[in-house]
Amino acid sequence: MEIEKLKGSLLSEAKAEAEKIIEAAQANAKVMLNEERAKLSALKSEAEENVEKNLEEQRKERIAWARLEAKRVLAEAREDAIKGVIEQFFTELNAVKKTNEYKNFLKRAVPQAVKEFGKGTRVHVLKSDKAALPKMNGTKIVTDLTGLGGASVESADGKIKIDLTLETLFESRRDEIRKQISDKLFGDK
Repeated sequence: MEIEKLKGSLLSEAKAEAEKIIEAAQANAKVMLNEERAKLSALKSEAEENVEKNLEEQRKERIAWARLEAKRVLAEAREDAIKGVIEQFFTELNAVKKTNEYKNFLKRAVPQAVKEFGKGTRVHVLKSDKAALPKMNGTKIVTDLTGLGGASVESADGKIKIDLTLETLFESRRDEIRKQISDKLFGDK
């Protein structure tokens, strides 16, 4: 019987020891589970922060792109408006050629250019503008000019020219004229 008692005692002790080991393992597993849950929660929180950060960056990027696109569209619209005014200006330039101001320009600018070159000077004008020029001795007036109007004055040897055509005068002041148009249309200062 003693063996039975010893056997029972050993089994009880083994059972008690096994329960202690199981309890310790369960406690250890519970601690590990809590640690993993905490890590998971931290990772989830970090992921949410990263998502929020990325969303905010994308929002800012899209807003910046939209602002840039709006500026581009506005600049194109302004440019189209300025081009429209310039096109209208050239369309209406034929009416300007009939004004006294245009004729006075020809009467003043052409003789001054002829004076610079002296005798033998050739003046190229539109046929319709020939009558607006004053009499200039020693100057040949040629009605072969094409374009909007004005005059082209060249020296006797043809090496030097003074271009007083309306197109050239416009081009020489293009930036200034564009700025004036912009100021009038958009109130730029």
